[in-house]
Amino acid sequence: MLGDAVRDTSAKRVTLDLHPAAGPVRIVVLPDGDLEVSGETSAVGPGYHADILARLAPVLEELDFTWADDQPDPRTAMAAWLAAELAAGVTRIGLPAELQFKIDAAVLTSMGPRDAAWRDAVIADPARGADAFAWWDDGPGQHERSCALLAMSLEVPWREPLDAEERALMTGVDRNLKAARKANRELELPVAEWVELLECLGEEARAADLRERAGPLRSVLGYRRHPIEVALDSGWMFELPGAFVGSWEDERYWATDGDRMVELTCLTTAGEQDSEALLAIAPAQHPVIERIADPERHGRAEAYDEGDVHIIHGLMAATPEIAILTCKGARTDEPWALATWRSLRRT
Repeated sequence: MLGDAVRDTSAKRVTLDLHPAAGPVRIVVLPDGDLEVSGETSAVGPGYHADILARLAPVLEELDFTWADDQPDPRTAMAAWLAAELAAGVTRIGLPAELQFKIDAAVLTSMGPRDAAWRDAVIADPARGADAFAWWDDGPGQHERSCALLAMSLEVPWREPLDAEERALMTGVDRNLKAARKANRELELPVAEWVELLECLGEEARAADLRERAGPLRSVLGYRRHPIEVALDSGWMFELPGAFVGSWEDERYWATDGDRMVELTCLTTAGEQDSEALLAIAPAQHPVIERIADPERHGRAEAYDEGDVHIIHGLMAATPEIAILTCKGARTDEPWALATWRSLRRT
Protein backbone atom coordinates (compact mmCIF):
# COMPACT_ATOMS: atom_id res chain seq x y z
CA MET A 1 0.00 0.00 0.00
CA LEU A 2 2.97 2.33 0.57
CA GLY A 3 4.84 1.34 -2.58
CA ASP A 4 8.36 2.71 -3.07
CA ALA A 5 8.34 4.29 0.40
CA VAL A 6 9.08 0.87 1.94
CA ARG A 7 12.81 0.52 2.63
CA ASP A 8 12.70 -2.89 4.29
CA THR A 9 10.33 -5.21 6.11
CA SER A 10 10.45 -8.09 8.58
CA ALA A 11 7.84 -10.01 10.53
CA LYS A 12 7.78 -7.34 13.24
CA ARG A 13 9.00 -4.13 11.59
CA VAL A 14 8.49 -1.96 8.53
CA THR A 15 10.91 0.88 7.72
CA LEU A 16 9.65 3.69 5.49
CA ASP A 17 11.45 6.50 3.64
CA LEU A 18 8.80 9.19 3.24
CA HIS A 19 10.90 12.33 2.76
CA PRO A 20 14.51 12.82 1.55
CA ALA A 21 15.24 15.40 4.26
CA ALA A 22 13.91 13.30 7.15
CA GLY A 23 14.99 10.10 8.84
CA PRO A 24 13.06 6.85 8.37
CA VAL A 25 9.62 6.15 9.84
CA ARG A 26 9.35 2.78 11.57
CA ILE A 27 6.30 0.68 12.37
CA VAL A 28 7.12 -1.93 15.00
CA VAL A 29 4.98 -4.75 16.39
CA LEU A 30 5.26 -4.67 20.19
CA PRO A 31 5.15 -7.84 22.34
CA ASP A 32 1.51 -7.20 23.26
CA GLY A 33 0.51 -6.93 19.61
CA ASP A 34 0.21 -3.14 19.53
CA LEU A 35 1.88 -1.14 16.76
CA GLU A 36 4.35 1.62 17.54
CA VAL A 37 4.97 4.26 14.87
CA SER A 38 8.08 6.41 15.34
CA GLY A 39 9.86 9.03 13.27
CA GLU A 40 11.22 12.56 13.53
CA THR A 41 9.16 15.14 11.63
CA SER A 42 10.45 18.41 13.07
CA ALA A 43 13.20 18.75 10.42
CA VAL A 44 10.49 19.11 7.75
CA GLY A 45 7.43 20.45 9.54
CA PRO A 46 3.90 19.74 10.76
CA GLY A 47 2.57 19.32 7.22
CA TYR A 48 4.89 16.34 6.84
CA HIS A 49 3.70 14.97 10.20
CA ALA A 50 0.09 15.25 9.06
CA ASP A 51 0.97 13.65 5.72
CA ILE A 52 2.44 10.61 7.49
CA LEU A 53 -0.75 10.17 9.52
CA ALA A 54 -2.83 10.47 6.37
CA ARG A 55 -0.72 7.93 4.47
CA LEU A 56 -0.84 5.44 7.35
CA ALA A 57 -4.60 5.81 7.89
CA PRO A 58 -5.69 3.30 5.21
CA VAL A 59 -3.00 0.84 6.34
CA LEU A 60 -4.17 0.97 9.96
CA GLU A 61 -7.80 0.75 8.88
CA GLU A 62 -7.04 -2.35 6.80
CA LEU A 63 -5.43 -3.97 9.86
CA ASP A 64 -8.20 -2.84 12.24
CA PHE A 65 -5.87 -0.65 14.30
CA THR A 66 -6.68 2.76 15.78
CA TRP A 67 -4.49 5.28 17.60
CA ALA A 68 -4.34 4.64 21.35
CA ASP A 69 -4.41 8.39 22.04
CA ASP A 70 -6.01 11.29 20.23
CA GLN A 71 -3.47 12.80 17.85
CA PRO A 72 -2.85 16.50 18.64
CA ASP A 73 -2.98 19.10 15.89
CA PRO A 74 0.52 18.90 14.34
CA ARG A 75 0.84 22.65 13.77
CA THR A 76 -0.10 23.60 17.31
CA ALA A 77 2.10 20.86 18.79
CA MET A 78 5.15 21.63 16.63
CA ALA A 79 4.86 25.40 17.13
CA ALA A 80 4.76 24.84 20.90
CA TRP A 81 7.75 22.50 20.67
CA LEU A 82 9.74 25.09 18.69
CA ALA A 83 8.95 27.86 21.18
CA ALA A 84 10.01 25.62 24.08
CA GLU A 85 13.30 24.73 22.33
CA LEU A 86 14.08 28.39 21.70
CA ALA A 87 13.18 29.33 25.28
CA ALA A 88 15.60 26.64 26.49
CA GLY A 89 18.43 28.25 24.51
CA VAL A 90 18.60 25.87 21.54
CA THR A 91 20.26 27.63 18.59
CA ARG A 92 20.07 24.95 15.85
CA ILE A 93 16.68 23.74 14.63
CA GLY A 94 16.50 21.01 11.99
CA LEU A 95 20.11 21.29 10.80
CA PRO A 96 22.19 18.10 10.39
CA ALA A 97 24.95 18.00 12.98
CA GLU A 98 27.71 17.67 10.36
CA LEU A 99 26.87 21.05 8.81
CA GLN A 100 28.82 23.76 10.63
CA PHE A 101 28.23 27.16 9.06
CA LYS A 102 29.92 30.33 10.28
CA ILE A 103 27.00 32.77 10.50
CA ASP A 104 26.34 35.59 12.95
CA ALA A 105 22.72 34.72 13.81
CA ALA A 106 20.83 33.97 17.01
CA VAL A 107 19.22 30.81 15.60
CA LEU A 108 19.94 28.57 12.61
CA THR A 109 16.81 26.84 11.30
CA SER A 110 16.59 24.42 8.38
CA MET A 111 15.03 27.28 6.42
CA GLY A 112 17.83 29.74 7.13
CA PRO A 113 19.29 31.98 9.86
CA ARG A 114 16.98 33.93 12.18
CA ASP A 115 17.79 36.90 14.40
CA ALA A 116 17.11 37.45 18.09
CA ALA A 117 13.93 39.44 17.37
CA TRP A 118 12.48 36.46 15.51
CA ARG A 119 13.43 34.11 18.36
CA ASP A 120 11.79 36.34 20.98
CA ALA A 121 8.65 36.76 18.85
CA VAL A 122 8.25 32.98 18.48
CA ILE A 123 8.74 32.41 22.21
CA ALA A 124 5.98 34.96 22.88
CA ASP A 125 3.67 33.65 20.11
CA PRO A 126 4.58 30.13 18.88
CA ALA A 127 2.44 30.48 15.74
CA ARG A 128 5.00 32.98 14.41
CA GLY A 129 7.52 30.16 13.99
CA ALA A 130 5.81 28.72 10.91
CA ASP A 131 8.54 30.05 8.61
CA ALA A 132 11.11 27.79 10.29
CA PHE A 133 9.56 24.76 8.58
CA ALA A 134 9.58 23.80 4.90
CA TRP A 135 6.21 22.03 5.12
CA TRP A 136 3.62 23.83 7.21
CA ASP A 137 0.32 23.56 5.31
CA ASP A 138 -1.59 20.66 3.77
CA GLY A 139 -2.50 20.37 0.12
CA PRO A 140 -1.17 19.35 -3.29
CA GLY A 141 2.41 20.24 -4.15
CA GLN A 142 3.54 20.66 -0.55
CA HIS A 143 5.68 17.51 -0.54
CA GLU A 144 7.55 18.53 -3.69
CA ARG A 145 7.88 22.13 -2.48
CA SER A 146 9.38 21.06 0.86
CA CYS A 147 11.86 18.74 -0.87
CA ALA A 148 13.00 21.61 -3.07
CA LEU A 149 13.16 24.16 -0.24
CA LEU A 150 15.28 21.97 2.04
CA ALA A 151 17.67 20.99 -0.73
CA MET A 152 18.07 24.66 -1.71
CA SER A 153 18.63 25.64 1.90
CA LEU A 154 21.07 22.89 2.91
CA GLU A 155 22.64 21.29 -0.16
CA VAL A 156 22.66 23.39 -3.36
CA PRO A 157 26.13 24.97 -3.85
CA TRP A 158 24.88 28.01 -5.89
CA ARG A 159 27.38 27.65 -8.72
CA GLU A 160 27.71 25.44 -11.77
CA PRO A 161 27.62 21.73 -10.83
CA LEU A 162 31.05 20.12 -10.66
CA ASP A 163 29.97 16.53 -11.31
CA ALA A 164 27.00 14.31 -12.16
CA GLU A 165 25.95 14.05 -8.51
CA GLU A 166 25.66 17.80 -8.08
CA ARG A 167 23.83 18.14 -11.39
CA ALA A 168 21.37 15.43 -10.32
CA LEU A 169 20.76 17.29 -7.04
CA MET A 170 20.09 20.59 -8.80
CA THR A 171 17.95 19.15 -11.59
CA GLY A 172 15.97 17.29 -8.92
CA VAL A 173 15.23 20.61 -7.22
CA ASP A 174 14.08 22.07 -10.53
CA ARG A 175 11.87 19.03 -11.12
CA ASN A 176 10.28 19.34 -7.67
CA LEU A 177 9.60 23.05 -8.15
CA LYS A 178 7.93 22.40 -11.50
CA ALA A 179 5.83 19.62 -9.94
CA ALA A 180 4.80 21.86 -7.03
CA ARG A 181 3.77 24.68 -9.37
CA LYS A 182 1.82 22.25 -11.56
CA ALA A 183 0.02 20.80 -8.53
CA ASN A 184 -0.94 24.19 -7.11
CA ARG A 185 -0.42 27.48 -8.94
CA GLU A 186 -1.09 29.39 -5.69
CA LEU A 187 1.87 27.91 -3.81
CA GLU A 188 4.55 30.39 -2.75
CA LEU A 189 7.81 29.26 -4.36
CA PRO A 190 11.38 30.64 -4.04
CA VAL A 191 11.38 32.24 -7.50
CA ALA A 192 14.62 34.24 -7.16
CA GLU A 193 16.51 31.14 -6.08
CA TRP A 194 14.85 29.12 -8.83
CA VAL A 195 16.10 31.62 -11.42
CA GLU A 196 19.61 31.42 -9.97
CA LEU A 197 19.48 27.61 -9.98
CA LEU A 198 18.49 27.56 -13.66
CA GLU A 199 21.38 29.90 -14.48
CA CYS A 200 23.79 27.57 -12.69
CA LEU A 201 22.42 24.70 -14.78
CA GLY A 202 22.88 26.66 -18.00
CA GLU A 203 19.11 26.99 -18.57
CA GLU A 204 19.39 30.64 -19.58
CA ALA A 205 16.17 30.84 -21.61
CA ARG A 206 14.03 29.37 -18.84
CA ALA A 207 15.74 31.57 -16.26
CA ALA A 208 15.08 34.70 -18.32
CA ASP A 209 11.42 33.78 -18.81
CA LEU A 210 10.91 33.12 -15.11
CA ARG A 211 12.73 36.32 -14.16
CA GLU A 212 10.61 38.36 -16.54
CA ARG A 213 7.37 37.01 -15.07
CA ALA A 214 8.51 37.29 -11.44
CA GLY A 215 10.01 40.77 -11.49
CA PRO A 216 12.93 41.97 -9.31
CA LEU A 217 13.67 39.52 -6.51
CA ARG A 218 16.62 38.79 -4.21
CA SER A 219 17.99 35.34 -3.45
CA VAL A 220 18.26 34.64 0.27
CA LEU A 221 17.80 30.89 0.70
CA GLY A 222 20.93 28.75 0.89
CA TYR A 223 23.37 28.02 3.70
CA ARG A 224 26.11 27.22 1.22
CA ARG A 225 26.35 30.91 0.43
CA HIS A 226 28.03 31.24 3.86
CA PRO A 227 31.43 30.05 5.11
CA ILE A 228 31.70 26.55 6.51
CA GLU A 229 34.02 25.29 9.25
CA VAL A 230 35.97 22.21 8.18
CA ALA A 231 37.14 20.07 11.12
CA LEU A 232 39.79 17.50 10.22
CA ASP A 233 40.58 14.29 12.09
CA SER A 234 44.11 15.59 12.65
CA GLY A 235 42.75 18.23 15.03
CA TRP A 236 43.03 21.23 12.69
CA MET A 237 40.08 23.40 11.69
CA PHE A 238 39.78 26.05 9.00
CA GLU A 239 37.13 27.98 7.08
CA LEU A 240 36.07 27.64 3.45
CA PRO A 241 33.33 29.19 1.34
CA GLY A 242 30.24 27.00 1.41
CA ALA A 243 30.45 26.36 -2.34
CA PHE A 244 33.56 24.20 -1.83
CA VAL A 245 33.46 20.40 -1.79
CA GLY A 246 36.37 18.28 -0.62
CA SER A 247 37.67 14.94 0.58
CA TRP A 248 40.74 13.11 1.85
CA GLU A 249 43.08 11.61 -0.75
CA ASP A 250 46.48 10.03 0.00
CA GLU A 251 46.69 11.63 3.49
CA ARG A 252 45.92 15.02 1.96
CA TYR A 253 42.71 17.02 2.21
CA TRP A 254 41.68 18.88 -0.92
CA ALA A 255 38.66 20.98 -1.82
CA THR A 256 37.49 23.03 -4.79
CA ASP A 257 34.63 25.19 -6.00
CA GLY A 258 35.55 24.70 -9.65
CA ASP A 259 37.63 27.87 -9.89
CA ARG A 260 39.81 27.68 -6.78
CA MET A 261 41.52 24.79 -5.01
CA VAL A 262 42.81 24.14 -1.51
CA GLU A 263 45.24 21.41 -0.44
CA LEU A 264 46.06 20.73 3.21
CA THR A 265 48.58 18.33 4.74
CA CYS A 266 48.98 17.90 8.51
CA LEU A 267 52.12 16.61 10.21
CA THR A 268 53.03 15.66 13.77
CA THR A 269 56.64 16.32 14.80
CA ALA A 270 58.68 14.39 17.33
CA GLY A 271 60.67 17.32 18.71
CA GLU A 272 59.83 19.68 21.55
CA GLN A 273 60.49 22.98 19.79
CA ASP A 274 58.09 25.82 20.36
CA SER A 275 55.88 26.88 17.45
CA GLU A 276 58.25 29.61 16.29
CA ALA A 277 61.24 27.25 16.19
CA LEU A 278 59.15 24.54 14.56
CA LEU A 279 58.16 26.93 11.76
CA ALA A 280 61.78 27.97 11.22
CA ILE A 281 62.85 24.39 10.47
CA ALA A 282 61.39 24.76 6.97
CA PRO A 283 62.87 27.94 5.42
CA ALA A 284 60.81 30.03 3.01
CA GLN A 285 61.09 29.08 -0.67
CA HIS A 286 59.14 32.06 -2.07
CA PRO A 287 58.49 35.69 -1.10
CA VAL A 288 56.83 35.90 2.34
CA ILE A 289 53.80 38.19 2.26
CA GLU A 290 52.44 37.73 5.78
CA ARG A 291 53.33 36.21 9.16
CA ILE A 292 51.34 35.23 12.25
CA ALA A 293 52.83 35.10 15.75
CA ASP A 294 50.56 34.59 18.73
CA PRO A 295 50.72 32.43 21.88
CA GLU A 296 49.00 29.43 20.26
CA ARG A 297 50.54 29.38 16.78
CA HIS A 298 53.11 30.77 14.39
CA GLY A 299 52.57 30.98 10.64
CA ARG A 300 54.05 32.15 7.38
CA ALA A 301 52.44 32.73 3.98
CA GLU A 302 54.39 32.80 0.71
CA ALA A 303 53.13 33.81 -2.74
CA TYR A 304 54.22 32.90 -6.26
CA ASP A 305 52.78 32.21 -9.72
CA GLU A 306 52.77 29.18 -11.99
CA GLY A 307 51.58 30.49 -15.33
CA ASP A 308 48.13 32.00 -14.81
CA VAL A 309 47.69 30.33 -11.42
CA HIS A 310 48.42 32.40 -8.33
CA ILE A 311 49.54 30.25 -5.39
CA ILE A 312 49.58 31.02 -1.68
CA HIS A 313 51.67 28.50 0.24
CA GLY A 314 51.03 28.82 3.96
CA LEU A 315 52.44 27.05 6.99
CA MET A 316 50.95 27.10 10.48
CA ALA A 317 52.72 25.60 13.49
CA ALA A 318 51.14 24.75 16.84
CA THR A 319 53.61 22.50 18.64
CA PRO A 320 53.90 19.59 18.00
CA GLU A 321 51.62 19.93 14.95
CA ILE A 322 52.19 21.72 11.68
CA ALA A 323 49.72 22.33 8.84
CA ILE A 324 50.76 23.02 5.25
CA LEU A 325 48.08 24.81 3.23
CA THR A 326 48.25 25.58 -0.49
CA CYS A 327 45.60 27.75 -2.15
CA LYS A 328 45.42 28.02 -5.95
CA GLY A 329 43.38 30.52 -7.94
CA ALA A 330 43.63 33.83 -9.76
CA ARG A 331 45.66 36.75 -8.48
CA THR A 332 42.41 38.41 -7.39
CA ASP A 333 41.81 35.41 -5.10
CA GLU A 334 44.77 36.30 -2.88
CA PRO A 335 42.62 37.94 -0.11
CA TRP A 336 40.50 34.76 0.05
CA ALA A 337 43.59 32.55 0.17
CA LEU A 338 45.16 34.54 3.00
CA ALA A 339 41.89 34.54 4.96
CA THR A 340 41.72 30.75 4.56
CA TRP A 341 45.30 30.40 5.85
CA ARG A 342 44.63 32.77 8.79
CA SER A 343 41.63 30.65 9.82
CA LEU A 344 43.82 27.59 10.48
CA ARG A 345 43.73 26.67 14.16
CA ARG A 346 43.85 23.68 16.47
CA THR A 347 40.54 22.50 17.89
